[in-house]
Amino acid sequence: MQHARFNAERERAAKIFCKSYKNDRCIFQFHSQIEIYFINEGEMEMRVDGRTELLRAPAVSVALSYSTHAYRTPTSSASSVLLIPPHVCEEFIEAVKGKSLASPFITDPEVCAELRSCYERIVAAEDKPILRLGYIYTALGILLDALALVDKGGDADSDLTSRILLYIDENYKNGITPKDVSRHFGYSNSYVSRYFSSALGTTLSKYITSVKLRSAVMLMREGRHDVTYCAFESGFSSMRTFYRAFREEFGSSPKDFIKAQKE
Repeated sequence: MQHARFNAERERAAKIFCKSYKNDRCIFQFHSQIEIYFINEGEMEMRVDGRTELLRAPAVSVALSYSTHAYRTPTSSASSVLLIPPHVCEEFIEAVKGKSLASPFITDPEVCAELRSCYERIVAAEDKPILRLGYIYTALGILLDALALVDKGGDADSDLTSRILLYIDENYKNGITPKDVSRHFGYSNSYVSRYFSSALGTTLSKYITSVKLRSAVMLMREGRHDVTYCAFESGFSSMRTFYRAFREEFGSSPKDFIKAQKE
């Protein structure tokens, strides 16, 4: 099973981000920022919250806070991305609280052109924060008019979600458990486990394990340390636990996995 990756580096930046790309790709990830992705030329395969579609320019893909998303370029593409931190658009965050998108993709040429115009103005107004904020809210208003929202259910709070994810990212090497996370934030273990599953669609225990495994795989790919070092350095308490988790996640032993990666 492929788990989405929490983009902790992007989370800490907490800034408006604009950038253009050629033949872009992105592995499964999620973060608190609203992500508006523009396909300007060519085509891209976009996946948001389990929905996958091949979009041809002009098109726009939208990922709300903590929506899992990934994309790739099959042949060629030119694209741009706009990332908006939650603190910049609190009214929008409130408007979509407890909601998800019926479809995260926009293909209407007129709507795409309006959003693209806002993006260009946002880029141009980098040194004019008030004007820039106005164009950001204009873009978000266009999104609310163009996209249908449906009830998501649950009691997810984006600020608590972000704090939990950052805490895990900063402490997984210490061998933290779900109980450690619950104790740190002052909630019962049952509440945090239920909350985390509702917010991110996976259990807290599985997520912590996936973060540890990702760290171990990165260390093994470097080829400078043996498997035992990589496992303990990544927060596993025993090799038995590591091997069991690794096989459940990747369907093979660490040795066979790394060998297959090199072929």
